Amino acid sequence: MSITSSFYAENADELAKQYNSLAATKVHHVWRKYWPNVGDNVLDIGAGSGRDSLWFTRLGCHVVACEPCKELLVLGSAHTGKEVVWLDDRLPDLKQLSKLNTKFDVILVSAVWMHIPSNLRKKALNALVNHLKNSGVIVISLRHGLFNDGRESYSVSVEELTELASDFNLALVDVFNGEDIQHRQGVRWQTVVLRNNPSVDREGRHGS
Repeated sequence: MSITSSFYAENADELAKQYNSLAATKVHHVWRKYWPNVGDNVLDIGAGSGRDSLWFTRLGCHVVACEPCKELLVLGSAHTGKEVVWLDDRLPDLKQLSKLNTKFDVILVSAVWMHIPSNLRKKALNALVNHLKNSGVIVISLRHGLFNDGRESYSVSVEELTELASDFNLALVDVFNGEDIQHRQGVRWQTVVLRNNPSVDREGRHGS
């Protein structure tokens, strides 16, 4: 088990309380115009405490949550109830998800990308695209700033993600800059929105 995996396992209870203390609408307000519509299929990667997955169900969506930390998965599935399908799965492979044969309108990769080594990111993005509907969107948050608790992280950039996306016919349609909602020193965020098959214009997105 990696240092990062051990950290999440050992601190699951505390982390779940921390995550759930923050309103999903506040955490994700910057990409509001891309929020899913009623009836959409939504994939929550690194779903953690289930905060965002529960929020998506309350928007009327069908939600699949992937979480590799068993301790968080147990807490998250208890938090969301049976409306959310939980899988013990992770990037870059998403092996369990592949068994569902489901395509998604919105895929959220929140506070995950910085934990994926650069040499595995192309494979990870390919796995996401394989589960994305035509004109669906992938929303990836990029954390800038080191961890001070032993977790491993790797540098991220919009430029790197844009270059990777071009290999999969994904178009960068928006980048949002934001401060750290927890006011941690030296931490800032960017949220990148990628659209599949950009020649197809999907109408009627929430907030548009």
